[in-house]
Amino acid sequence: MTGYKVLTKQGLKGPFKKSSIYKAVTSAMLPLQARLLEIDSGRYISAAELVGERVEPRAKPEPVHKVDDDTHPHGPSETTKAEPLKFADEVPEPEPARPQAGEALPRIIFAGKVPLKRAIRLPKALKAKPKLPVPEQAPVGEDSDELILTT
Repeated sequence: MTGYKVLTKQGLKGPFKKSSIYKAVTSAMLPLQARLLEIDSGRYISAAELVGERVEPRAKPEPVHKVDDDTHPHGPSETTKAEPLKFADEVPEPEPARPQAGEALPRIIFAGKVPLKRAIRLPKALKAKPKLPVPEQAPVGEDSDELILTT
């Protein structure tokens, strides 16, 4: 039975048996694109070749046509100048559409009672300022110079 070493970023790891490599591939611990060194022959094979799988080559991306930043193509030969970008506060707001002469203005109809201006009236109890209690003072003793305060 031949052994295999797995090529990693840190170098060759192993040796591993074919059954161990097969188990690692089926449990997704080793990708099919992994490179393996066959110890007996000294040649490199992929893990997919060892387990009998086919790996489809990656499709090359289609080339993208490069377009200048200030143009955008509308057709094969047409290009137009793009307007420079502006901040939202630099762009004026469009004026609202006004009805033509003779057209009736749109009417707003409220369903039910909807007050347009309404003052909130507070009850008198909430309007009045709360009165703070006044501290009580005991009468001054005639015989002494002390003042007695109660809390």
